[in-house]
Amino acid sequence: MGMTGAVYFGVVLIACVIGSIVGLSGGIIVRPVLDAVGQHDIMNIAFFVSSSIVTMTIVSTYKKMKDGIQINLKVAAMISCGAVFGGMIGNLILDNLLAIMPNEAIVQLIQTGLTIFFVILAIYFTNSKLQYRIEKQWTYPIIGVILGTIAVFIGIGGGPINVPLFCILFGLSIKEATAYSIVIIFFSHTVNIITLAFTTGLGTFDVQYLLFILPAALIGGFIGSIISKKLSENAVKKAFLATMCGLILLNVYNGIGFFMQVI
Repeated sequence: MGMTGAVYFGVVLIACVIGSIVGLSGGIIVRPVLDAVGQHDIMNIAFFVSSSIVTMTIVSTYKKMKDGIQINLKVAAMISCGAVFGGMIGNLILDNLLAIMPNEAIVQLIQTGLTIFFVILAIYFTNSKLQYRIEKQWTYPIIGVILGTIAVFIGIGGGPINVPLFCILFGLSIKEATAYSIVIIFFSHTVNIITLAFTTGLGTFDVQYLLFILPAALIGGFIGSIISKKLSENAVKKAFLATMCGLILLNVYNGIGFFMQVI
């Protein structure tokens, strides 16, 4: 446990620093890295990811609001309500896929493929000039359901999709979009943990590793928020795009490994 725990601490710390800066949950980094480490199964990794996400987002949201970033709580609440239901749907889909698939590596391959697809979309939309301003509030929960489902099912937290989508649909700056993204990620993954507690039961998970994961997420969220405050909009955008490119390479590497297991 000692060496693996130290690796998990380092991975979660770095992921949460980056996630807090660019509006990711950290899960999009944590999940593929823990997949590559190969010490835990897919459900334990999903639990570790959600636990780190909830911890990091609490710290990061508090710091961002304290530093003066304005969040329309009504809009955030409406999208978050949808994300709550989406998180439940995403977890249900994951459970059912694991039950029917003969090999867990097939599910991991699906997650990896979808992650690559959505990261490529995120890069495209971040660089696009598209911009709308959605006024119809009934669409907010629907957007939340879609984002929450994707985030929990593929275990990435949702940030790669949330940030460019919020910039396009709501006319937000990238720093504002990162703040909204983190709030919504918090709600979808809090529900995921509650769902796991009442269905699978927390006793089925390797909870001792939370001793490494939770402190790392706490420290990472705090450090990332401090760095984010000092960066310009353009610097945050460049950091976001650089992170996305790195994640494509990591997921391609993992995808090859899962594909070899399947065949």
